Amino acid sequence: MAKDPYRYFRIEAGEIVDTLSRGILALEAGVPSDAVAGDLERLLRASHTLKGAAGVVGHREISTLAHRLEELLVSWARPGDGARRAPADALLEIVDAIVAHLGSLGGGAAAPASSPGEPAAPDRPTPARNLGSVRVDLLDLDRLLASIGDVSSRVSSAREHVVSLARAEQAARRIDDWVAGAKRGGAPRGADRDELARTVELLRDELRAARDGLQGMVDGAERRAREALEEARGFRLLPAETLFTELARAARDAAGRDLPVTPGTAPRPAVELETTGGDLRLDAHVLGLLRDALLQLVRNAIAHAFEPPSERRQAGKPDAGRIAIGFELRGSRAVVTCRDDGRGIDLDAFRGALVAGGLPREQAQEMDADALVRSAMRRGASTRAAATELAGRGVGLQVVGEVVERLRGEICVRTEPERGTVFELDVPVTVVAAPMLVVAAGEVTVTIPLDAVTRTAFIAEDDVARSPEGDSLTDDGAAVRFADLGRLLRTSPVAPRRGGARTAVLLAAGGIRAAVGVDRVIGVAGEVVLPLPSGARSDALVVGASLDGKGEPRLALDPRLLVEAVVRAPGAPKSAPAPGPRPVLVVDDSLTSRMLEQSILEAAGYEVTTAASAEEGLEVARGRAFALFVVDVEMPGMDGFEFVARTRADPGLAVTPAVLLTSRGAPEDRRRGLAAGARAYIVKGELAQDDFLETVRRLTG
Repeated sequence: MAKDPYRYFRIEAGEIVDTLSRGILALEAGVPSDAVAGDLERLLRASHTLKGAAGVVGHREISTLAHRLEELLVSWARPGDGARRAPADALLEIVDAIVAHLGSLGGGAAAPASSPGEPAAPDRPTPARNLGSVRVDLLDLDRLLASIGDVSSRVSSAREHVVSLARAEQAARRIDDWVAGAKRGGAPRGADRDELARTVELLRDELRAARDGLQGMVDGAERRAREALEEARGFRLLPAETLFTELARAARDAAGRDLPVTPGTAPRPAVELETTGGDLRLDAHVLGLLRDALLQLVRNAIAHAFEPPSERRQAGKPDAGRIAIGFELRGSRAVVTCRDDGRGIDLDAFRGALVAGGLPREQAQEMDADALVRSAMRRGASTRAAATELAGRGVGLQVVGEVVERLRGEICVRTEPERGTVFELDVPVTVVAAPMLVVAAGEVTVTIPLDAVTRTAFIAEDDVARSPEGDSLTDDGAAVRFADLGRLLRTSPVAPRRGGARTAVLLAAGGIRAAVGVDRVIGVAGEVVLPLPSGARSDALVVGASLDGKGEPRLALDPRLLVEAVVRAPGAPKSAPAPGPRPVLVVDDSLTSRMLEQSILEAAGYEVTTAASAEEGLEVARGRAFALFVVDVEMPGMDGFEFVARTRADPGLAVTPAVLLTSRGAPEDRRRGLAAGARAYIVKGELAQDDFLETVRRLTG
């Protein structure tokens, strides 16, 4: 396949066109005089860069147009020039011609933006930022390459430990040979037994070293691979401000057609566009669809909303109409508002247009503004008697409705006579980078957007007020509804904590406060939330998923739907009290060992009592019933062997199983411990937490 000679030029040229359009519009709007020279200088540099880049790739037409831009910018900067409207028009026409040439280069280049049935402008293209290509910051790319390089280095290092495992495998084969020989000819001789013991020790050392080394390599590689994956996914995210220049240009061009500048006033645009939330980063696909909807809303506002300047002055409004567009992230949803300060929606005209299109008159009379707009989105309706470049075709709101439907979003419309109209688009985002609270709910791990979390708190069973209508907690003196998150998600519960204590996550979303009970708070992480695979079934509360360090999915919850589900949830059914945790006695003279064993057992749901000596352990054991004894061997005074033997000889203690947990791993020690009556013998150096807990569960029933 032949190389694309314009691959990088399209990206650079698109960014320069965006810079030129934004700068020209700012100058035309009337920037302070002391900033004009600096802005003109930046525009001159941008046009000069574009001219040079076009020359490098051999595109003579764009190079010539960029040179013409330079000449007009120089003339604009000369003292004594008149109104700026004419030079701005000329400059923007050249920018439009450059956009048209870029669109002819193919490869997904920026092209004139238009919507089905209603072109953006019949006589000139609207410069559209190409959302299918992005320029990656070199620092971000360097971090990604460093992460990939580090993963590669760790994998290479792991190969050394594979060699150790190969040596251990050879030693294991030698042991197999000795065992086979012993079966054929009896027990090995003394010298052979010594060599066998040395081989076993070598095997143990090799396996331990290989295990530790591989574990470290794998942990580090998994962490860096996850970082690289998240950085790579982040490249799909674009800031919302990517759309702002295009929207400003669309507003400027539309106002120039429909709203003439008042004679005798200083040259200024008839419409001012204000934008906020430009740093919110959204998936390029979502941003592209929102662009189509916003372009229609901006044009509709200019075509329908604004009064003539004289009427605006009488109403106490500025001459120029104002459109405010804002982006906001609410949990896992992007909320985009388009607000104008015009005359408001003419609801009677809307009703008449819909009735003329076939809607029953009685039904139209019962509709409020929100319902009327929704109906217009489905049916198509226009309040203009004659079509113009901006209005009269009845498809503008249909385009907005199609966008909302494709994004599985919602739209809300509020209008007030003589005050203006607000369109609010609320859509789930397919990919978004946001801080999330990671919690465990039963058998699953889920994430909740951090901006919806007010705080977390430990609660006891008595803190929850139970009723058939719903459970509640008291937060800052007010009652808030409470529900178990695992119950809402229908997941299997885990063992209760000691004393029934658990964690509540306090939430606020959509003006509603609520709390959910979780089994464990894992922490806060910057998660890249992805859409669920096509066809995947999930709970209604789930809007996407992220990946943990092992590549396992973490379900992302919608906080607004979550608090609504809590409010609707009935009270938890009453059940018989759960059996208390099984008591375990840990006897060890080492404080470190006691604390480690206690933490492992308590985390698994056991009640742990500790003793620092065998003598103290016997006294404690005779004072209450235990389900299990976990005993060290080497202790001052009475050792673990004697402790086990004494408990086996005591009729009141003999029924309680005992586990010897010690650093002594010689076969004769193991035989002695089992002979004393221990049900299991575990060497601390070989301690695997899962195996230890499995032994405890088996012995405690």
